[in-house]
Amino acid sequence: MKKLGPMAGWLALTTGFIALFFYIVLPDLKSVSTSLMVVCLINGIFFFIAEGPNLRQNLSSRSALYGANTLVLTTIFLGILIFVNLLAFRHTHRFDFTEGGYFTLAPQTKKFISNLPREVKLTAFFQTESLEKGAFANLIAGYLEETNNIKLQYVDPDKNPSVTKQYGVTTYGTVAFESGAKETKIQNTTEENITNALLKVTRDEQKVIYFLEGHGESKIKNTENEGYSTAKKNLEQDGFVVKPLLLLQSGEIPKDASVLVIPGPKKPFQDEEKEVIENYLNSGGSVFMLIDPKSSSSMEAFLKKWGIELAEDIVIDPMSKLFGGDFAAPVVNQYTVHEITSDFVLATIFPIIRSVRGIPVAGITTTELLKTGANSWAESDFDSGTVHYDEGKDVKGPVSVSVIATKVLEDESHKNSDIPENSEAAKNNKPSLKATLLVVGDSDFSNNRYINFSGNGDFFLNAISWLAEEENLISIRPKERKNTPIQMTQSWGYAIFIMGVVVFPGLIATIGIRTWWRRRLL
Repeated sequence: MKKLGPMAGWLALTTGFIALFFYIVLPDLKSVSTSLMVVCLINGIFFFIAEGPNLRQNLSSRSALYGANTLVLTTIFLGILIFVNLLAFRHTHRFDFTEGGYFTLAPQTKKFISNLPREVKLTAFFQTESLEKGAFANLIAGYLEETNNIKLQYVDPDKNPSVTKQYGVTTYGTVAFESGAKETKIQNTTEENITNALLKVTRDEQKVIYFLEGHGESKIKNTENEGYSTAKKNLEQDGFVVKPLLLLQSGEIPKDASVLVIPGPKKPFQDEEKEVIENYLNSGGSVFMLIDPKSSSSMEAFLKKWGIELAEDIVIDPMSKLFGGDFAAPVVNQYTVHEITSDFVLATIFPIIRSVRGIPVAGITTTELLKTGANSWAESDFDSGTVHYDEGKDVKGPVSVSVIATKVLEDESHKNSDIPENSEAAKNNKPSLKATLLVVGDSDFSNNRYINFSGNGDFFLNAISWLAEEENLISIRPKERKNTPIQMTQSWGYAIFIMGVVVFPGLIATIGIRTWWRRRLL
């Protein structure tokens, strides 16, 4: 009986650990873990019956009291750990210590995700233990923190071939997006691609942006430095449809146009074209006009009727030299409070720009959006070869280089209705129809060469998003993330492994055994 008691205790301990192992690692083998647990309980009960007197005697000794103290402290410590884990589980917050914020979403992404109009189902096809799955999980966690409208499901293509075939997936790392009747798939799971996919499946209407041609404007299909192919690509990534428009050929601006962009005309507009643009604005249209210095567009008189004056000058800014630029390439970092420049902290750089000012016109509201620095001026005598500020002749900075003109329009359907104009119903039902014209004194800042400089691209896209009444897209767009992993040689890998797995644990174990042995001899 004396020998069977200790044997039963060791057997109970062994079978208990084995049962726990099977329960965690092999949950499918429930019968095995249950049987082992029964054996553990039987041996445990037998051990306590057989060794009861000895246990009571040992528990009353001084070493038992020390052991009980240790057990209580360990229990308290474990309780604190469990409590902290519960708090962390209920109040999730991620900390990103990577260079450049690799796992931190851009403000534009956060703004869009927090206002998702409906639920989106994501089905991610990754191998269970793949590194790509871990990287995607870290990135998508930022999206899941911002909204409850994203439902994520992982599918291992090797274990679920039928589901994989159903979605038509042939490549590991593919993510399918579904919302309502819309669906799309991506394979390169970057923040930019994920956000664009969410835009595609949640936007019911794709607004159309037309770029005017026929007057020497920069073309959206041109991939050279002076072209606008990068701007076109960026707009399409924001969910817009981008098309060219030859006004002399079409004779009108299409009814599906959300914004008409006129990027740097070099030849004069015909009177018929000006009339078409005027009619488009007066019907509630939005025009984004970029007019370079020395342009022969002949749009000066047209713009004056809309409260905007184009000056025959070039803005000079000596402070641009500090940024590695040129005197004639002012850096603009003064922004009027407006939806386009809300939370905008990046500077915009204009290679050569003319001043654009707002002038009073009845029925027109103007806002000077961009202004150059206090040390700048608008140089009127730029053909002389030398530039300097002339008091009374040149305009001292800050110089306005961009103006927004808005005109509130009366809708014809409301005008012809039988509802009295001053009635409460008329006030409640009157639509907010308005014409919007945004003019910038330069078109080069958004071409292929300069659109990725500082905040140029963000300002251009924000302006079009505002004109198209897509305020949820107005923010700072995702930048390229830096991923700089530590490159380790084989010898360094071995050294860290030996120090971390052998030396330090062995040292701690040795100190512990030595302390235990010394106390045992007391």
